[in-house]
Amino acid sequence: MKILIGTTNPAKAAVFAKQLGDYSVELLTLTDLGIKKHPDEDGKNPMENAMIKAAYYGRFHDPVITEDSALYIKELPMDDPRQPGLFVRRAPDGHEMTDAEMTEYYAALAHSLGGRVTAYWLDGYAVYKGGSVVGFMNDDDAVNNAYAFYLVDKPHGERHAGWPIDCISVDIKTGHYLTDRAWGQALDVKERTVILSYEQKLSEFYVQALGL
Repeated sequence: MKILIGTTNPAKAAVFAKQLGDYSVELLTLTDLGIKKHPDEDGKNPMENAMIKAAYYGRFHDPVITEDSALYIKELPMDDPRQPGLFVRRAPDGHEMTDAEMTEYYAALAHSLGGRVTAYWLDGYAVYKGGSVVGFMNDDDAVNNAYAFYLVDKPHGERHAGWPIDCISVDIKTGHYLTDRAWGQALDVKERTVILSYEQKLSEFYVQALGL
C-alpha cells in the first residue's frame, strides 16, 4: 500500500515510518508528489487540523495520513497569549518561525518564566481513505503527564533537524535533554503503561482506518 503522509518535514516522516514499520507500506511525501499548496488549518484542536489536511491532500492521493501538534505550557493559563497551543511556529508578529527562531523564542519564553516550565505536546492524527476522513487524539491527562517535560532556557549543543524544541526539552526525572540517548529511561511502571496503552490505541486506529 502506498500512503501519502501530509508533511514535508523529514523528522515527521521518520515518525510515521516508525509507527508503520510493522506493515507492508510505502510512504510518499508531499515533495514526492510535487504538492506545494497547503490548506488553511482553522481547526479547534490538533485532530481537527489533521483532518482538514487529510481531506485536502486526499484530492491528490488515496490513502493519506496527516498529523498536527499543539504545545501547552502548564504554568500558563490556556487563554494567555503566550500559550503556544496550535500556533507553535507563529511568532508574536505573526510570521512563521524558522527552526532557529523557534529555539531562540521558546528558550527566551522559558527564561522569562524562571528558566524552566513544564510542557507537553498534544498530537492529533487523521486518515483519508476512500472518500472518508477519520481522526484520532488522546488528550487524557494521564497521557499528557506521562509525556510532560521541562522547557528550559539553555539549549543543548546538539540539534534534531525538524524538531527545533528538542534541544531545550529536558526529562523531568533525569535532567537529560531530549537530544540525549538517555531521554525517557526513568519512566516508572505506571507511566510506561500509560504510554504503551496510548501507542496501542494509535496503532489500532491506523489498522482500522487504513485497512491494514
